[in-house]
Amino acid sequence: MTFFWILVVLLSLLVTAAVLLPLWRAPRRNEQSLLALNRRVYQERLAELEADRDEGRIDADTFSDLHTDLQRNLLSLDEPGQNGSDIRSWRVPLVIAILASLVAVLFYGQVLLSSDVQTWWQVQKSAGPAAQRLIEGKLPPENENNTHSLQEIIQGLQYQLQRNPEQPEAWFTLGVAYAQAELLPPALTAFERAWRLRPDETRYALTFAQARLFSNQGQLDDLSRQLLTSVVQREPAHEGALLLLGLGAYRSGDHALAVSVLEQLQKVRSQRSPGDSSAAMKEVARTLADARLQLQAKADGTARATSASRLSVSVQVDKSLAGKFSPDDVVYVFARALQGPPMPLAVVRKTAADLPLMVELDDSQSMMPDRPLSSVKEIVVEARISRHGSPDKQTGDLEAVAVPVRQSEQAQKVVLRINSVLP
Repeated sequence: MTFFWILVVLLSLLVTAAVLLPLWRAPRRNEQSLLALNRRVYQERLAELEADRDEGRIDADTFSDLHTDLQRNLLSLDEPGQNGSDIRSWRVPLVIAILASLVAVLFYGQVLLSSDVQTWWQVQKSAGPAAQRLIEGKLPPENENNTHSLQEIIQGLQYQLQRNPEQPEAWFTLGVAYAQAELLPPALTAFERAWRLRPDETRYALTFAQARLFSNQGQLDDLSRQLLTSVVQREPAHEGALLLLGLGAYRSGDHALAVSVLEQLQKVRSQRSPGDSSAAMKEVARTLADARLQLQAKADGTARATSASRLSVSVQVDKSLAGKFSPDDVVYVFARALQGPPMPLAVVRKTAADLPLMVELDDSQSMMPDRPLSSVKEIVVEARISRHGSPDKQTGDLEAVAVPVRQSEQAQKVVLRINSVLP
């Protein structure tokens, strides 16, 4: 506190000096300039009188009287303190210095004497040492009554970091305190600061990744994936990192990574504790089994889509329609059921600038996952240039004659020629 007041006084004096120096010097410079001007006028006027005397325009007595008057005027103008400038030269700066000092003292006094600031200083003084021991992992002395609240510990940690922000353990401890207070955003910030100061520290990286997973409903993002992957690369048998990475990958839909990591976790666990049947490992086994099923189902779906029939559709435009559409117009190539609802089964969207074009229609372009293109044997393939961008037919659109196709397991080719304009 004493140092703070010394700093306040020094800053007040510095600001006052910066304001007063120009005011202090200005009157002196003005007086010197005025004195030089008066003397120059005196010399010029004296030269004129001497010229008049030499040319006979005035006699010697008149010259003597005028010379005396000119000297008298110069002496009166050279008197110090003319028009009270000396008084103003020190009075105004003195008033400003007193006012500036009073304003500074009142302002800082009001701030420091407020109840919030006093409470803050008291907490810093009392909780600061306890926070430092917490950072260092030391137990409090036996004779100390540890009655600090979580909020006070947080303030103590903040105080320690204000004094030295390059303390990764202090940032990590602050993040843990924030997490216990259910303040996740500042906890993430604190954990990140600790990790960036010590990126090779497994504990910092793992906790930071866990906090990011928690804030993202258990799903991996790019940074949490990077953090956990780096830990596993450094420590392949780290069960905590394997568990977080495997479960995070599963919840993110990356079943291949989930299977790989969880299998590695089971292997590591079985080597350390053979026959482990804890609830945690049972949950890992259930998650692994479901990830394998999801991965197998995806593989089966890909195989079905690969083995299903593909339609290679060539779309051309009749020369008679040249100039009746723009390159930015939308081209829709789609297939619908020959019998049934008119909703397309599969659609490919291009622009007229791509014409003539070749596209493939298969289950990957299906509009509804539960009704893929391959599920309907008899279909109709169509193509249309939409002047309005809408998939619905409108006046002015250009279309091709629809071609019916009976699908088979063999690849088929369809040629469509756009040759008519909708009325």
